[in-house]
Amino acid sequence: MAGDPDLLDIAETCRRLGIQPAEIEAMEEEGLITLAAAEDGKALPSDQLDRLEMILRLQRDLGVNLAGVDVILEMRGKMMQMRREVDEILEFIRVQISRDLRDLLGEESYPMALGPGEEFLAVGRGPRGDREP
Repeated sequence: MAGDPDLLDIAETCRRLGIQPAEIEAMEEEGLITLAAAEDGKALPSDQLDRLEMILRLQRDLGVNLAGVDVILEMRGKMMQMRREVDEILEFIRVQISRDLRDLLGEESYPMALGPGEEFLAVGRGPRGDREP
């Protein structure tokens, strides 16, 4: 919108996406999107555009009704939250393993990599205490 670049004009958004304003109103009533107050009525916050496009893909491509879209988006949100929690746990484990290995080997800068998409690079010790590649 002219006054706020973070707000998208409903009429223009509908035209670009090939939907009617009543569809956006129905999505707002279902709680699927949040509209913002604007000078000339309501507007779509720009951060809601991706969500709106996802809703439309679910409806058009998969034939999901609004109640089904609500369930899917809720499950998606929970899955994303669980993924963040798993990532935090994995990072904690990686840091703890790294710390424990340094403590065990008595080295301050034990060379290793253990993270998403990385391989664990183990550095062992031979029978005489020599490092083995």
